[in-house]
Amino acid sequence: MEQCPCGSNINYDQCCGLYINDQAIPKTPETLMRSRYTAYSLANIGYIIKTMQGKPLTNFNENEVKRWASNVIWLGLNVIQSSESAINVPDEHTGFVEFIATYLERDTLKTIHENSQFQRRNNRWFYIDGKLINTMPKKIFRNAACPCGSQKKFKNCHAPN
Repeated sequence: MEQCPCGSNINYDQCCGLYINDQAIPKTPETLMRSRYTAYSLANIGYIIKTMQGKPLTNFNENEVKRWASNVIWLGLNVIQSSESAINVPDEHTGFVEFIATYLERDTLKTIHENSQFQRRNNRWFYIDGKLINTMPKKIFRNAACPCGSQKKFKNCHAPN
């Protein structure tokens, strides 16, 4: 893999690959969120599970999520804002990242717009909660430009057969 899917314009092995392959630990909530996006784009659900705690694990169906992540085409990530704020407990921190992840599911362009909450425990960041912001899916017509940015018509690029 060359360029990292997280949108950093850095080689995967020097970016999110470091975290996904257990060579480094994400130092900020944004770095963790970017690596989680990349893991979703690779359908690496083991990493997703390893980087979350608490509420998100309730009713998390690994097989269902893997099937979904494998069957969509991930188009990009846009980080809108991120921040960290210390809590009054030593070594515990909370961070927030607002992002939009765009993907193609069959002939529909969809987005996940979320305000994610992260917490640092024992010097590791974990995804602990998220609030979705409603977005509307957009049907892509066969003769429209493909949303992947290839400059091809959708029917000649990512349209389902």
